[in-house]
Amino acid sequence: MASPWVLLLIFSLSLLCLRGWSQNTKPDQDLEYECVDIDKQPSLQHPQLKNHQIQMRPSDELLAMLSREALSQNLSNADEAVVEFDIPEEGCPQGQVPIHKSRRLNHSEKSFHPNGETLDQHSAMIKKIDDNPWRGTTAVVGINQPQVINNDQFSLALMMLTTKYDGESTTAWLGWAVFPEIYGDTRTRLTAYWTPDTDVNGCYNVRCKGFVQINKRIFLGAPFAKISVKGGQQYSAFFSITQDPKTNNFLVTVGNNYIGYWPEEILPLFNDGGAEMVRFGGVTNTRSDGLQSYEIISPQMGNGNKPLEDEVDLKHTSFMHSIKYVTQDYQIVDIDDNNFTEDADAGKCFDVSYLGKFGRFGKSFTFGGPGGLCDV
Repeated sequence: MASPWVLLLIFSLSLLCLRGWSQNTKPDQDLEYECVDIDKQPSLQHPQLKNHQIQMRPSDELLAMLSREALSQNLSNADEAVVEFDIPEEGCPQGQVPIHKSRRLNHSEKSFHPNGETLDQHSAMIKKIDDNPWRGTTAVVGINQPQVINNDQFSLALMMLTTKYDGESTTAWLGWAVFPEIYGDTRTRLTAYWTPDTDVNGCYNVRCKGFVQINKRIFLGAPFAKISVKGGQQYSAFFSITQDPKTNNFLVTVGNNYIGYWPEEILPLFNDGGAEMVRFGGVTNTRSDGLQSYEIISPQMGNGNKPLEDEVDLKHTSFMHSIKYVTQDYQIVDIDDNNFTEDADAGKCFDVSYLGKFGRFGKSFTFGGPGGLCDV
């Protein structure tokens, strides 16, 4: 086995070899982020992080695992292009990190439900059904741009880790979202959400103090440069949320890029072994205040197509493949078919199809649908 330092070199050099296309931001285009000193970023002002030591890189043990996984995905799926982000190549100056600037100033910095409104939510996911806790998960996620009708809707694709105890819930999820309410547009963007105990105390990205940004260029909220085409070119990214065996922080990586992490102090229920409940798939929401069921129109999920019964190449429907998890002794292994079940709550509009081991793609599933009048 190669030494961690060799893997680190591979991990770094591979940044120069990403297959994909990046549309650089024009010089006169307003930047969507501001650069701040890494040790003065807002999250480090969290009361529980007063004496926190910033983790600048994954531990050698975690780096070795992630390098193998990310590199293997880059090399094994030649018909998929690895996505890039539509942000300036240079990023922030040394010693600074980008923090996304909200375009919706009237949007609450907290809460899964943006303004406390009533939402009509639907999901099409696979979910873990055993109680064995995970220390993280990895997957290759197709990048799509579902259509939303208005700013009252949003559509997500995510991998979600949750542990509940005595009425409280610690959650961390990572994926992409089309979310006009917080982004001010309908582009597909890198998105995460976390909560230490209840939704009231959690938030998206860095809209409240918690997630520590490390990468000097790629940030939560960054737009993807290219979107998959139905039946044609597919763009995907390797996503991971993984607990570091040395620090117990939960690190976020996309492709070969270490983005940042949630410190162990703010994900309290994960400290005793990780996440007990895990889901992968799509979620849609639309505001339903004062509406009857026949008036509620849900947005698209994924690429707008429902799964095929005879999927052959993962080009028709939104997908996640190469799905793996981190064991209690920090090994990355394939998920077990017997520990997962499909869960779609509005079959008229959305569906999910677990494919198991799907050729070179490994453990895979497809999900999505056109939306519409899902509650009648």
